[in-house]
Amino acid sequence: MCNWEDDLVQLRWPWSFGANAVCLVDAQRNYRRFGAMEERFLKNVRPPAHDEPLDPGWRPIDPSRDSFEEPASSGEWPDDPAALYWWRPTFWRRNAHPTTPTPLPPEG
Repeated sequence: MCNWEDDLVQLRWPWSFGANAVCLVDAQRNYRRFGAMEERFLKNVRPPAHDEPLDPGWRPIDPSRDSFEEPASSGEWPDDPAALYWWRPTFWRRNAHPTTPTPLPPEG
């Protein structure tokens, strides 16, 4: 659909870089602006298929309400990777105070 490759690292630290060339926060902004995670992927974007429903309650990351760790943090991972989904009631940092982490520069 948007050409994003699912990446647990970028779910945990959405201002960091991983499997994708842009961080998750920027990819979401780009999708809202022009319809793809990066302009170079516009030709590859497609509408979702009927068997690819949007997760109920999904919304873009909101730094005023969603709490994420600093990219350099190295604490324990949640037992269930789905706990990294910030829009769900089971988000592992739901009760943490929201902060906007300092982004790390891309590697390379």
